[in-house]
Order: sequence, then C-alpha cells, then structure tokens
Amino acid sequence: MTNYLVEAKSRCDLRELANLLRQKLGLENCIYFPIVEILDVLMEVFSPEFSYEIVNDNELPQNTHADTDVLTGHIRIKESVYNGACERKGRDRMTIAHELGHFLTLCLCGFKLERNFRKEECPPYRDPEWQAKCFAGELLVPAHLVKDLSSRQIAKQCGVSVDAAKIQYRHIHEGGDENCL
Repeated sequence: MTNYLVEAKSRCDLRELANLLRQKLGLENCIYFPIVEILDVLMEVFSPEFSYEIVNDNELPQNTHADTDVLTGHIRIKESVYNGACERKGRDRMTIAHELGHFLTLCLCGFKLERNFRKEECPPYRDPEWQAKCFAGELLVPAHLVKDLSSRQIAKQCGVSVDAAKIQYRHIHEGGDENCL
C-alpha cells in the first residue's frame, strides 16, 4: 500500500509523455533509447530543475537502486546500476528510466500528489510507483516501433529484460490500448 496518491494517469497518458520526450530529443524513431547518455542532455535541458549523481552502492539502502528527490529534482543512482545500464543490462536501464519517470511526472509536469492518510487501497493508475514503472516501459519500449516484433526481439533491440519485453508486448497486443499507437 502506498503512502501517496497521484492524479490518475492511464498507460496511454504515460505513453504520450514518453513519446513527447522522445520527440523533443529527436529520438522518436530510435528503437533503442540511450538512457545513460540522455542523463547529461537532460541536465542541460531541464537545468536547474534536474540533476543526477552516481553514488557508491553503500550510500543507498540495500534494496534501493536509485531514488529521486521530488523537491529538488535530484536523482541518485547506485554506481553498480549506472555501470549495468552502461553495459546494456535491462533491469538497470529500466531503473534509471523509472527514476526519470518520477522526475517528469512529479517534478516537471507537476502531477498532483496527495497523502494517503486513510491508507486506502490505491488503484494502480494513481500509484506513483506504477506510473513511473509504466513510463519507463513506454520510454524504453516504444510501442509504435515494436508492435511487429516478438518479445525476444523487443528485449534485444530495446535493451530491456525479457520479462519487461513480455509485459510491454502484452500491453501493446492484448491490453486493448491500440488507440494509444
């Protein structure tokens, strides 16, 4: 259960945001999104609202691979995760894209955030973690470029894990979101 709720955003909304970012960066037709290389570009584009740093693995809790300070727009990435992303490891690339999703939705776009004092069950489309995860998948696996690929081809060409590729494939082909393309 999440402590915070955000305004409702659908997968289509988040796909649109991911595609807009790709478009603004001139990457709308690139199947492989260069997430590591883009970090420095984003520091220039969104300065001073966005910054990031690579930290020693022991500076973040064991199960935290990266985090985003929504007040400052600062992302911290474990060194092992950054290095893994540089080596095209899907999970690590997805981690960085996930944190970028938090920055864009909570810091830059200003999606409304509210405290869940009643500890009510949160529908996925109002969960900031689901939104960031969804955004990451949409950013790294552009539906309009992969719709004719298998999940294995998606994993290889997009630089994501096979599991992530299968999830995106399912949303593209079985999720009823054909209107998002």
